[in-house]
Amino acid sequence: MATTSEELGPRARAKRDQILAGARRVFLRDGFAAASTDTIAAEAKVSKRTLYVYYPSKEELFAGVMRYLTIENPQTRALESMEEMLPGSEEELRRDLLELARKIVATMMQPEYLALLRTTIADTHRFPQLGGLFRATVPERAMRSFAVFIEKSREREVVAPDVDGETAARMFIGPLLTYAVLDGLFAEGAPRPPAQEKIQDIVETYTKAIT
Repeated sequence: MATTSEELGPRARAKRDQILAGARRVFLRDGFAAASTDTIAAEAKVSKRTLYVYYPSKEELFAGVMRYLTIENPQTRALESMEEMLPGSEEELRRDLLELARKIVATMMQPEYLALLRTTIADTHRFPQLGGLFRATVPERAMRSFAVFIEKSREREVVAPDVDGETAARMFIGPLLTYAVLDGLFAEGAPRPPAQEKIQDIVETYTKAIT
C-alpha cells in the first residue's frame, strides 16, 4: 500500500497513523537496530499482518516515521507549502523564503526528529542502507522541491537567470542545517532554535545573492 498517497481513505489513513505512532515510540525508545516488528505491532495495537500491509519492512516503516515528522508534518506542511508558492516579485520571494526557513527550522529542531537522526547515525554502520534511506526520504526530496521552486521563480524573472536550482537549494538549506546540527543534534539539553532575527538575516542575505 502506498502509505503517503492522498488517495488513502479516512479509515486507512487513521490506521496508518496508528501504526506510525506506535513505531515512533518504539524507534525512539529502542533505536532502529533493536526495534522488532513484533514489538512495533504490539505497541501500535495491530497484527503483524496489518503492519506488513502498510509497511512491508522495518526500513520502510522507519522511513514512514521520518516522513511523517518532516515533509508530511501536518503542523508545518513545509513541502506542501513550497510546492504551492509562486512568487511574482522580489518582495514575494523574500516573504516565501522566510516562511519556508521558519518551517524548515521548526521541523529540523523537533526533539523527536533529532532523536531519530541520532538513531540513523548510530545504526548506519550496521545497516548501511539506513543512510541512503534517510537521504532519499527527507533531504533529497526536499531539495528537489526547492530546486523546482527556484526554477519557477527564475522563469518568472524573479530570480537571476544564471542561478542553478540544485546549487540554490543547498545554499538555502545549508545555513539552516547548521542550527539543527550544532544547536540541536549536538546541543546539551533541549534544542536551541535560532532567534527569528537570525533567520531573517539568512533569508535577506540569500535573497540578495539569487536576485
